[in-house]
Amino acid sequence: MEEKRVVPAAIDAQEKLKGETDEALRKYLISLGMDPDYVAPKDDPRRVVISEFAIIFKEHDQIQKWVFNTPDDLKNVKKNPLVIKEKAEYKFRVTFRVQHNVVLGLQLINTVFSKVKEVKDTQMFGSYAPSNNFKAFEFPTDGWHEAPHGVAFRGDYKARMQFTDDDGADHLTFDYVIKIAKDWKE
Repeated sequence: MEEKRVVPAAIDAQEKLKGETDEALRKYLISLGMDPDYVAPKDDPRRVVISEFAIIFKEHDQIQKWVFNTPDDLKNVKKNPLVIKEKAEYKFRVTFRVQHNVVLGLQLINTVFSKVKEVKDTQMFGSYAPSNNFKAFEFPTDGWHEAPHGVAFRGDYKARMQFTDDDGADHLTFDYVIKIAKDWKE
């Protein structure tokens, strides 16, 4: 029989830090990444703000990226495929910040659909306290992905990217297209 996970009530750790008089506890909360000067935005209820998604190539100086400043930017992602030359080595970089409260177990679930199968990868980012500053996270952290090669693998692949956390919150989900090309110019 499968047990259902019970999520504890949220604690506003930022407010706890601001009102804390125990100096040892304050230092501990700051050591966990809590910013005593953090001010939550009143006009943006999102807990995770993804500002940019980029692909970095090992032997190609052109960085491809999507910037998410407006809702229209997100709609345009599907119209602007990521072009990857076959056999190219690459990494992904996500620029984000957490706001309002701590996010536990932030992760990215990337699903690529081909004609034959679905490939799903999960990348754990970790837990983050709210911050006024954006952070960049590159992965894989220990090497590079290599694009497939050969005529059978060239073409467009539909994909879906989802940013979620241990609480099951969907922070951002969008569909996009990857194009595996014989040459960078395609």
